[in-house]
Amino acid sequence: MLKGFEDAFVDVQASVISLCLELLSNSGRTAEKIYVYLYQNNDIDYIDAFFEQEGKLYTTNDWFPAEKISDFFDCGVEDIEKLIDICNAYDSKCPHELKLIYNVVTKSFDSEYNYENIIDIGEKSVFELAKDWFDDCDKNITK
Repeated sequence: MLKGFEDAFVDVQASVISLCLELLSNSGRTAEKIYVYLYQNNDIDYIDAFFEQEGKLYTTNDWFPAEKISDFFDCGVEDIEKLIDICNAYDSKCPHELKLIYNVVTKSFDSEYNYENIIDIGEKSVFELAKDWFDDCDKNITK
């Protein structure tokens, strides 16, 4: 049963990365790395992405029109709901926060999960948490 859960859990994350690759492709953009921030709790389903190219990070707002961002968000929320459904189906705890990094050049993938509902226990909004991660990633880029 654990193997089925792990496969399904990874498949949803791969779907999120594919969504980002599609957003890039449909807009004629390329990126060396893709960073995706996901957050979910009973009140919020949130996704955001930013893209590394030539030593600089770009937000979705930097590169894409509002309509494409809205479509991206809608599809991303569907993936978040799939993630929740998978965790529920396998009676597994679902992370509230996911940070995904995909290196487009090497095709390597890294992820970090947080199972605490940090929105409810902290003083930061989901937007501030995503911005903090953006800032952390920006500091760590080799320029």
